[in-house]
Amino acid sequence: MGRLSPFEFVAMVEEIGLMADLGLFAIERAARQLAMWQRAARSRVPLFASVSVSSRQLLKNDVVESLRAVLGRGSLARGTLKLELTESAVMENPEQAAQILKRLRDFGAGLALNDFGTGHSSLAYLPRFPFDTIKIDRSFVRANAKGTRPVVLRSMVGLAHDLGMDVVAEGAENEADAVELYHLGCEFAQGLAFGRPMSADQAQDLVLGKRLGISNQVSVIRDQA
Repeated sequence: MGRLSPFEFVAMVEEIGLMADLGLFAIERAARQLAMWQRAARSRVPLFASVSVSSRQLLKNDVVESLRAVLGRGSLARGTLKLELTESAVMENPEQAAQILKRLRDFGAGLALNDFGTGHSSLAYLPRFPFDTIKIDRSFVRANAKGTRPVVLRSMVGLAHDLGMDVVAEGAENEADAVELYHLGCEFAQGLAFGRPMSADQAQDLVLGKRLGISNQVSVIRDQA
């Protein structure tokens, strides 16, 4: 069928019932690759990687046990393989989700709430979920025509910090975005400001500082911040 968009591909995988198997495969590959990067980098603060997990995948007990096995044999620094879940996924069944998330955290997984602010209202439940990271959707990060960002962005960052969570801001498209997000208190940002999608080998070159163009770009952003 040629190249498909992620939306088409994921919909097809869910329709034929392979989402859990494919998701576990992606997590296993990510864990293996992350362990290689951590060994190569040997940095004081271990690298982390994030993998999206679907609600169908999350709510299957056999998948949870499979994740336990992956985390147990990956020789990863605790909490560095972050499983990302959307608000809508955890709010489908918040009580069950809270129990499963606690088990995953006990197994050594990091937990990130993805697309925060775009799904069901979960503020009342948020303190009960053991997330360590909140990812703020790009719709709350993107500047308007006048160059200003949504007022609620600062409040969302403050809320995450009050709950003891790190913040990842999506949609950092340039150095100005990265600098402003840093001053707002975001620990991390993702977007084209830090480079385009790359292969595992290219990512390792970046981690080890071999691709000086990209590395210098990141250094400039930090220096400006």
